Amino acid sequence: MVQSIEVNPEWIIWSRKSLNYTVESASKKLKIKESTLNEWESTGVLTYKNLNRLAKLYDVSPLLFLNNTTPPKIEQYIKDYRTMNDKRILSSPDILKEIKHAKRKRLLLLDIAKNLNKDLSFKYYQEEQQKKEEIISLIKDSLDVNAVKLNNYTVNHWIREFESLNILIFKFYNIKPEEIKGYAFNNSQLPIIGINNRNSDKEKIFSLFNEYAHLLIGKDGISGDYNREKEEQFCNSIASEILLPKKEIEKIKISNVNSIIRIVSARYNADMETILYRLWNLNILSDDELEEQLIKRVYNKEKKEVEEDTTELVDDSVLVKDKPKKRKTNPQQRYKTMASKNLNQNGHLYVELLLEAYDEELITDLDLSNELGVPHTVIPYVIDKLNSGGRR
Repeated sequence: MVQSIEVNPEWIIWSRKSLNYTVESASKKLKIKESTLNEWESTGVLTYKNLNRLAKLYDVSPLLFLNNTTPPKIEQYIKDYRTMNDKRILSSPDILKEIKHAKRKRLLLLDIAKNLNKDLSFKYYQEEQQKKEEIISLIKDSLDVNAVKLNNYTVNHWIREFESLNILIFKFYNIKPEEIKGYAFNNSQLPIIGINNRNSDKEKIFSLFNEYAHLLIGKDGISGDYNREKEEQFCNSIASEILLPKKEIEKIKISNVNSIIRIVSARYNADMETILYRLWNLNILSDDELEEQLIKRVYNKEKKEVEEDTTELVDDSVLVKDKPKKRKTNPQQRYKTMASKNLNQNGHLYVELLLEAYDEELITDLDLSNELGVPHTVIPYVIDKLNSGGRR
């Protein structure tokens, strides 16, 4: 007989709603009927197996459901700047989980830093909002932005520059760019920037500067394709001004629009949509030219990429996807791949501080494995990858 347990149903409801799951969406994830979840939320009676399944989906400890107290008021983890049809877009469970994990990692590092007597202050922390020109100047000075860096720096080069300011940089993999491009948490110690790894490298660089601007105006938030808030547009304009300097662009003395676009695209690390809007802001492109170029270089390109899918039609009725051939990899190569992804996802600053805590015996090898999110067999490869990139 399968043994059941009775828990506090209020905490089941609270855990679901805190991640913006509906009964319908949570039931689909759990592969159960909505009536079953409704029953759990009504009675609090379910099996141990299902209790653990709920805890995993809602990203909480199973012990939370045994709490006899009344749950607190649900608060959003971060302000969402995205709107559609003048209405707020509700953050998805995946976005809220990503943000929750980022905040938890920061708190862990602050605790470690306290024990290591490390100062993780962000010296450019702003308590009062500055003017646009002052923020641009602050960004350029703090990162020593110059033409060589703008033309040659990769995403990882820029990330290391940001991390040198005691800013945590996280990349997330499993959320579509249409949902979220980045997020920012302002703080006087270890502020956080998150960027979507599924974006192009140029878009990632733009996101880094956009989110940095958010930190410097003291506005936490989520950035995405549906930005209507003046703060988000303000930060976009700052990132554009830095990555596509007005003085340099105006030096291009060519009347042909296509030639200007081609030169700017080749010279600067910015995606095409950003370039077109920047040229429009500088009155180099008219409204009609902007629309024409967006259709030609952005929208049609996206449409073409969709049409060039590897889906083929069989018997005029069944769609079959070409499956990529699986290559056999030895354990060592697999561990190297896992280590590379882990370092890319967590950033050097986070990994370095965890390793330092381990060296000082503040955390165990099991703690290190859990906090990095990799098996202990992968940790030596993470260290090798970190050292090959130059530890601070």
